[in-house]
Amino acid sequence: MDDHSPSSLLTAEKPWSARPLLAAHVLGPFLVTLDGVPAGLWHGGRNESLFAYLLTHRNPWPSRETLMHVFWPGSTQDAARNSLNVALHGVRRALRTVTERPIVRFLGNRYGLDPAVRLWLDVDEFDRHLRLARLRRLAGEADAAIREYEVADGLYRGDLLAENPYEEWPVLPREQWRLAHVDALDHLGELSFAAGRYAAAAGLCARVVEGDPCRETTHRRLMVCQSRQGQPHLALLQHRACADALWRDLGVEPSPETQALYQRIRRHEPV
Repeated sequence: MDDHSPSSLLTAEKPWSARPLLAAHVLGPFLVTLDGVPAGLWHGGRNESLFAYLLTHRNPWPSRETLMHVFWPGSTQDAARNSLNVALHGVRRALRTVTERPIVRFLGNRYGLDPAVRLWLDVDEFDRHLRLARLRRLAGEADAAIREYEVADGLYRGDLLAENPYEEWPVLPREQWRLAHVDALDHLGELSFAAGRYAAAAGLCARVVEGDPCRETTHRRLMVCQSRQGQPHLALLQHRACADALWRDLGVEPSPETQALYQRIRRHEPV
């Protein structure tokens, strides 16, 4: 049952900035801290995965039945309920390493986070900085957009629950956030290129095509960066990498625009 103890109510009445801060990283290595102190003893990926689900599904709180279906779809109702109780016990045990306060609450057949605790979640911050970057970019504020994209890139320490690759529920959001990160790098590369920062742009383009090898426009931008840095041989090799990826993954040849760029670089013409 939900905790309405006097200590809980006193904490809830504290100013927002004075309330405990729960910080959670679910992009890359899983890490949870309370007021800077790491919570430990998670004892397995399922406990981490369950808590990550509660962190990323807060509105509305998921019901008991939803959690049972998401995590134990092939089990009987009794077995799934028992497994859920065991996993929740593991989550609460890990959180008790940093606080006796019940962080996970149960109310109205739903599970969620104690609303009296502030939450900092890396995916929320990642999305927020991407939104700010897009707004700055649309407003023509290139330097401000670059700063926002760089912050977003710094927050992306790896794919969602990277250490738990076999959990099923993160598959779709993992790919969505991964592609959002690749898009962010691509936009950052465009802005760096427009500012004449060719070395920075080349590094960003290389990261983009590593995550999405068929982004032909990014291959071309990288070829131009390499050529303008006095490395036409690398640009020609990049064209080969682009052609190989397009044929391997899509069964198509590079576009006429890419072929024309290749020929210009091959003839040592300025690009």
